[in-house]
Amino acid sequence: MQRTRSLFSALLLASALAFTAAAAPIKLTNLPLSLEPGDKLFVLSDAGIQKAFLTGNRPDAVFLSKDSKLSLTFEWRATKLGSADVNTMLTQFPNVIRAQVPGIKSLKQQALNLNGDTWADFVFVAPGRSGDVRREMLITSAQGRMLVLTISSNLADYGRNEADVQALTGSIHLN
Repeated sequence: MQRTRSLFSALLLASALAFTAAAAPIKLTNLPLSLEPGDKLFVLSDAGIQKAFLTGNRPDAVFLSKDSKLSLTFEWRATKLGSADVNTMLTQFPNVIRAQVPGIKSLKQQALNLNGDTWADFVFVAPGRSGDVRREMLITSAQGRMLVLTISSNLADYGRNEADVQALTGSIHLN
């Protein structure tokens, strides 16, 4: 199990040439948003995303901490979601999370306002191979479609990167 995690980390580090640090606001060409990742989070190139996510649905954009132990992935799903429906997610989505994630230790949900846009925010902790894993899913409506930001790490790594995560999420502007 540890070997699989080490292999994944090595794969991400091997893609280091595909990273670009960005301190100024950037517009993601494949997503309806702009943000400011700061200088401690790196955006993974398309080639890096393909290497890191070999099969299944790949995220549209990925940001990583310098040590690759925290990831922020953006998915702009084809699923229709109107802005009026974002608050409904707060009551409906916890059951989906509980059904898909075994052994959840805690699950909290709240509505967040990020730069004038409402996001449904779900934070849950579940057992992982090398300790408890913290996942946060922020969901909003962007141009009538579901936009999902997933923040993943173990608990200790999140604590070390929390300020950078909050700076990035606080800088998101939907277009």
